[in-house]
Amino acid sequence: ITKTPDGNIDLLALDELVFAAQGSMVLNDEPFRARGWNPDVEGNGVGCNTTQIGFIDTEDRDCLAFMYGFLTLEGVPGIGPIPSIPASIVSLYIMPSVELDPTQPWLDINGQPAEYEHMLIRFGITGPEDFPSLAPAMDKLWEDLEVFTNLSTGTREVAGTSTTDEEPLTWVMTTGRPVTRYVASTEMQNEMQSSLVLGSLFVFVSLAIGFRSIKQALVTLGPILLVVVWLYGLMEVAGASLNIVTVTIATISLGVGIDYCIHVTERYRESREKGESHKQALHAVGGACSLALIGSAASDIAGFSVIALSPMGLFSNFGIFSAAMIFLSLIASLVLTTAALGLLHQFTKSDSEEE
Repeated sequence: ITKTPDGNIDLLALDELVFAAQGSMVLNDEPFRARGWNPDVEGNGVGCNTTQIGFIDTEDRDCLAFMYGFLTLEGVPGIGPIPSIPASIVSLYIMPSVELDPTQPWLDINGQPAEYEHMLIRFGITGPEDFPSLAPAMDKLWEDLEVFTNLSTGTREVAGTSTTDEEPLTWVMTTGRPVTRYVASTEMQNEMQSSLVLGSLFVFVSLAIGFRSIKQALVTLGPILLVVVWLYGLMEVAGASLNIVTVTIATISLGVGIDYCIHVTERYRESREKGESHKQALHAVGGACSLALIGSAASDIAGFSVIALSPMGLFSNFGIFSAAMIFLSLIASLVLTTAALGLLHQFTKSDSEEE
């Protein structure tokens, strides 16, 4: 099911293949005779009656059983205006449960009536790599499949164990690479968000123990959490979609960016422990410490920029946003962390004066 350039909906399904095969049979029935079709006997040798122009009765199960079997083995024979369609194309839509008898394709190799327990309906999706837009597409897809889900004993997640007259289907499910990538990305995004919260908690506890100060731990961690928000905002502004690669950047930013903020906070603490004033300590942070951080960030940005040159979109976006993450982490450490240390000093000073 897809949309043609003129805006109309085009449906390519098994019924069109059956119709094409009937046209081929009217023009040349030799391939069909080789598979058991015999117009010289009653029921054409397969228990199937035809119309005056040679078309089969598509409401007759015996006719469909023969035609499905023929299509499975031969595809659509090309003749005149009828294009040749190989059996491999037919197998994309329907496939027998047991191998068919080549001389009697309405039967399987065990002599039993052929059964087709699986059928595929193929939908065309534009931009399947754009996972946020794929979510409403999947919702719409399930709406279109209600005609089948209403006839199924199973759910979206689990197949039914048996069928009934009212529910002849056991399971209706979605599959294909866009679907599997979407499900994997969604699950990974949820896991990444959980790991981000858990990782932030572990980092905070580690900083509080290392600095022996809850306030300084918050001052060090806070700017990096803002970097995560900035990153997702940047992705939204740039029109980039969340995918398997980009959802990992937030967690990476916590591990990479926190190192910059720790350097700033620790350098400030060392200066204060040496007896320097608040301003002198901030000047020390802006001196040799800032040069070291800028040099480290520049080398990291250069490395990720190389990845951004990749012809593969996913890896290119990963390189671009990873480089942006390093730059934002540098800004957060040199600007936000130092500003937070200044605010913390003012609050501490005010508390001391009140006491």
